[in-house]
Amino acid sequence: MSDGTAEKEFRGPLNTETENQLAGLFDRRLIFVMGKGGVGKTTISAALAIAAERMGKRVLLAEIGDSDAIGQIFINDTLPEKPLKIADRIWGARVNPKSELAAYVYDHINSTFFANRITRSRLFDYLVAAAPGLKEIMSLGRIWRWTLEADSANQSAYNFIIVDAPATGHGLSLLKLPRVLIEMIRFGPIVKEVRRLESLLKDPARTWLTLVALAEELPVNEALQLYQAADSELGMPLKMIFINAVYPRVFTPSEVDQIDALIHARRGDNTDPSCHMLLEAADHLIRRRRRQQPYIDQIRHKTSGGVMEIPIYYANHLSIGDIGDIASRMMREMRDQSKP
Repeated sequence: MSDGTAEKEFRGPLNTETENQLAGLFDRRLIFVMGKGGVGKTTISAALAIAAERMGKRVLLAEIGDSDAIGQIFINDTLPEKPLKIADRIWGARVNPKSELAAYVYDHINSTFFANRITRSRLFDYLVAAAPGLKEIMSLGRIWRWTLEADSANQSAYNFIIVDAPATGHGLSLLKLPRVLIEMIRFGPIVKEVRRLESLLKDPARTWLTLVALAEELPVNEALQLYQAADSELGMPLKMIFINAVYPRVFTPSEVDQIDALIHARRGDNTDPSCHMLLEAADHLIRRRRRQQPYIDQIRHKTSGGVMEIPIYYANHLSIGDIGDIASRMMREMRDQSKP
């Protein structure tokens, strides 16, 4: 499985457009990684961060929601709210909407006494939990402020900000919110800030969406719905789709035919158990890929832009080494673009 042909099949077919989109992804400032829950968004987010770090970028890897998967990958602990250095050029942080709202109260109420009374009240907790859209706008506001932060040399603190977004439905609501607020409130200082946030989100020179899917029916259906919504409802560019956990094409079509013939010919023959086991293993791999292929084709035919297949790793939890290998594959695809 490690010969040149198998490796080429394993990586999945790529074209110049995919390579261009993948390279363009790392030229942006802000990337949202989206997809159905359980498809590997965090894995792809971490791989993008490692690839960007290897390119010499200062990377912020931000986590929204209740998951602490990024922290577990890099430091085996939960990420703090303030960016923490988790690798040579990678910082990680969790977005806490309640803390962001509290900071907003302190910034806009002159009296510390009254600000304390507000933020420490039970009503404040109820407000954070129940107010529609409040968590989302506080989360987006935090991300926006990170894009504005500068270091001691007055340069951008982070060249590349990756947001491991909530699962598809919540992620879509998150990115719709600025437009909803602008249409509801229309005037005032809050709307002015929200307009600046919306300008960042909808600027294709600064912000891109990426999508992660599995080659299965429900994840692909959700991925295609999000792809359509990105243009029609969000007005944001969705430029790269990563199809995760793809089984390799190890065998050529003629080899597949030979394996099928051998399995048929040896059916019921148990005189050589080891040969039988090898044929069953090969058949299992072929059938897995065949099952995935229609969904891979569906994504390629119904979307424009880059599509990259990420191979399956036979482990319950990927190690940082496995994720680094995915990052290496990303970088290899971009290097291939420059070859004659």
